[in-house]
Amino acid sequence: MLAIQLREPQKMVLTELPIPIPKSNEVLIKTKVATICTSDLHDIESNPFGIKLPAVLGHEGAGVIAACGEEVKYFLSGMRVVAHPVVPCGICKECRRGLEHLCSNMGHLGIDRSGTYAEYFTQRSDRVRQIPDDIPFPLASLLEPVANCLQAISRSGNIAFKDVLVVGDGPFANIIARLAIKAGAGKVIVSGRTAFRLSMIPGVEIANTVPERSVDVAILAVSSEEAVKTCLKSLRKRGRMVVFSLLENPVPIDLFSLHISELEIVGCCNDEFKIDQSLTSLNDPELNLSEIITQQVPFENWEEAFYLARERHDKVLKVSIVFN
Repeated sequence: MLAIQLREPQKMVLTELPIPIPKSNEVLIKTKVATICTSDLHDIESNPFGIKLPAVLGHEGAGVIAACGEEVKYFLSGMRVVAHPVVPCGICKECRRGLEHLCSNMGHLGIDRSGTYAEYFTQRSDRVRQIPDDIPFPLASLLEPVANCLQAISRSGNIAFKDVLVVGDGPFANIIARLAIKAGAGKVIVSGRTAFRLSMIPGVEIANTVPERSVDVAILAVSSEEAVKTCLKSLRKRGRMVVFSLLENPVPIDLFSLHISELEIVGCCNDEFKIDQSLTSLNDPELNLSEIITQQVPFENWEEAFYLARERHDKVLKVSIVFN
């Protein structure tokens, strides 16, 4: 099979690899679409997670089952499916607490196992879902991003009739804003920098500057110390900040303000059993999540796909690589 392999930071090559053989509890998926995530771009740039190279990256993928391991039930060759990339071990302390999304021995497509930027990939069958014929493969590939965004809404608490600020204008911010509206937020405000991306978020109030003490919930959807400050300053008393985006370096926090206003800061990492809820959201016409995929690029033009995702935020939200 053909695969896009990261040989070293900033060096991606097209190469030929053996088609993987599924383990007894895995399915082999013939890739139809692999969508580029911002975290993939970080991995390509500097490999912050220390992925053992060379490696096939990619974790947002959908396709058709080509083969099933001997223990696999409920799946057959030819089924249209989407894979969730996170693979909890099921036996560590966190998994036994019911926090499989925070597994201490977590596996992940494109990190500790071969990912979706290839003509075939394998995944454990419990992390795979069949998709109906009316969900296109590019839309289906958003299963995990949408599940993560549903986690952000969950970690926000009950936001019905409350004012919600989303800081960021990328794909995740866009999805979170749509889900916040769906969850009944009184008002959703988005703060960002890219006019095109902001224009792609329907039904929200765009704010260049956010008034202090003006919202009940602030969701950090961009990796920026400045954005952290914006979130905290925007919160009313007993407001909650949800840390959705990763910041690699420590950020100073004004604990005095947090103390006197009884503010809350909560983390948000992966998703807590939201695969099936995400699949329902993908098929929800009110959310219209197909708008998130703004470019579909043929596999043979994969270098253009990564260029668009990395450099053209003035015209791109998400780029899908489409396999023949």
